[in-house]
Amino acid sequence: MDQNPGVGLVQQAAAISASSAYISNDLAAALFPKSGINLSDRMLSNGRQYLRAIVREIEIEICMIAANDFGLTHDTIIEIGNSGRGHSYALLQHAGFLETRKLLDHVFMGAQRVELGARLLQKISQADLEAVLTRYLDSEDAVIADAAMALLVAQSRDNAGPGSIHAHIAHLPADILFALVWPIAAALQKLSGYDGPELTKAAEKLLGSHDEGAATQSRAQRLAQLVDHIAGSEENLHPLHDGLDLFLARLAQRSGLSVDQLILFTAEPNMIRLVLTMRAIGLSTDHALSVFGTLDGSGQLLTPASYNEIDVDKASELVVKWSGNTLFQDAQRKMSAHLSGFPA
Repeated sequence: MDQNPGVGLVQQAAAISASSAYISNDLAAALFPKSGINLSDRMLSNGRQYLRAIVREIEIEICMIAANDFGLTHDTIIEIGNSGRGHSYALLQHAGFLETRKLLDHVFMGAQRVELGARLLQKISQADLEAVLTRYLDSEDAVIADAAMALLVAQSRDNAGPGSIHAHIAHLPADILFALVWPIAAALQKLSGYDGPELTKAAEKLLGSHDEGAATQSRAQRLAQLVDHIAGSEENLHPLHDGLDLFLARLAQRSGLSVDQLILFTAEPNMIRLVLTMRAIGLSTDHALSVFGTLDGSGQLLTPASYNEIDVDKASELVVKWSGNTLFQDAQRKMSAHLSGFPA
């Protein structure tokens, strides 16, 4: 039996008793999933890694700001900031701060993005993938060249090397960062036993300095706005030509959907909604089949016949509906579920 040093069997038994009371919740989630998306072991592992990385990066940043900018010399805070372990994760988990829908949606998108990157590397080498943006660096248009460089810099922060997942604070949406900063600051106070003002000051400074415009997605969207006006760009809308981030940004711009929606579509069975999106924006049959084959991870095939039989007008109508206000769509879905008896 594994035992934590200093924790007696009585305390362990009490903790196990409390957690085992939720076994039916865990079993229900496993037996009766509410989505049609298969959460593979690899997806779950990537999600855990990404969530831990988010917590770890915020924790380290708060400790470092407290020490470097506000002169905090508390030994435990310094040790936590230098360890890179994510000490506050367990406290946050037990208090429920890691179970919010918005945070878990973001974690899923991060894990699926890693999965898509792995699929892409089965079709193109890492060296060729890193070189796809260099053509824009040589553009005679300085604005395009600058935007390409900004995207390359942002992507370099994402690159954690094969087999690892990195979460840079600059890439976090502001609402996700805001929701985690204060619980992590409170956890650091509890773990260290230090109740001085430096931790809260560091949290405030971290939030005040956050710039969503520096995120990979934002910089990809900026470059997408510029390059879509270049002659021939229609034929070049492809993850093997643009890389994943720029491809998703360009497809989002043309369809009116968000990048997160498109990432979700790639995880759905047969990527049906992604196929309809490509049909709606007028991608040719060969073009759409090539994109599908590059991004698919389940061995499914999209045939010319099945693609061509999709009614363009109906596909366009659905894409317009999906691109509408997400809160309104969520409210519609919940009310429809309530009336039909199906889970929301």
